[in-house]
Amino acid sequence: TYRIDNTLNEESVEDILRKEEIRCTEREKYCTRKSISDFRSGLRKFLDFLKSDYRKRYDNSILSEIEKIKENQHLSVTEKESIILSRRGQGVFRNNLIKYWDGCAISKCSLTDMLVASHIKPWKDSTNDERLDVFNGLLLLPNYDKLFDLGYLTFTSEGKAIYSKLLSKNDKYLLGLTSTLSLCRIEEAHKTYLKYHNKYCFIG
Repeated sequence: TYRIDNTLNEESVEDILRKEEIRCTEREKYCTRKSISDFRSGLRKFLDFLKSDYRKRYDNSILSEIEKIKENQHLSVTEKESIILSRRGQGVFRNNLIKYWDGCAISKCSLTDMLVASHIKPWKDSTNDERLDVFNGLLLLPNYDKLFDLGYLTFTSEGKAIYSKLLSKNDKYLLGLTSTLSLCRIEEAHKTYLKYHNKYCFIG
């Protein structure tokens, strides 16, 4: 019921934790001191992430890439628009992923508005064709997308999840990362992209 996004700040974290101190006594699950401590730790980590300059650097890199596409003399106006929209998580690429996966590629969650169009081989490293290739994409819930994008999560050529050693047992527990987590489908055309992600993106 809480809004956990880039509007989070020290005051809202303390407010959430105060409410949870009360609510935890009224439920059967997540009612121990450790549960509150784990939740506090998760909120603090997210707050630290928001305070970093990652988002600014990420946004600047996207703008730089888009400018290069606009200046490319070998692409038609339509191609430029399609590629730029794909980088912004909209347009042809996202629509094709929605049709292909019919929900989250892991959980099968069908709440399309919640799902992120994620490139397997990063957009900045891909050719223009690869940037629009449906097999170079996963449709993911935000938590999976961020883990995959930052290299904390990757998949074998069979689609089984592999987690970075930098994720603690508690991190995996809080994020719902189980030993059975996997992609709900996998085709031969995905494997080259997944191998690239394994080798160049994954933090082992």
